[in-house]
Amino acid sequence: MVCQMLSELRAEVQAIRTGVDSRIESVAKTVMEAFQGFGILDPDEDTWTDKQVRARYHVSRKTLYNYRMSGKLPYTQTGEGTNCTIRYRKADIMELFATRNA
Repeated sequence: MVCQMLSELRAEVQAIRTGVDSRIESVAKTVMEAFQGFGILDPDEDTWTDKQVRARYHVSRKTLYNYRMSGKLPYTQTGEGTNCTIRYRKADIMELFATRNA
């Protein structure tokens, strides 16, 4: 009798687990689709160059420099000196300018 109860309990737990897993997958898919719709998650273009940011948001090179140096804007840099390339994550740029314009 105890074995039968444990078996039934195990089956119920497995059913709940399967339901929760499928629900999590559904929510994750919905969130990913929403982010892609806003351009936050775009697998082809997840970073922008300094020049792309300046053109899109009409800010000067000095403004971007100030954001970087103050820590408001995370970035990656490859190379050194005048040959360096600075790249920004698209999500970071959108967040910065959304809060700046709010």
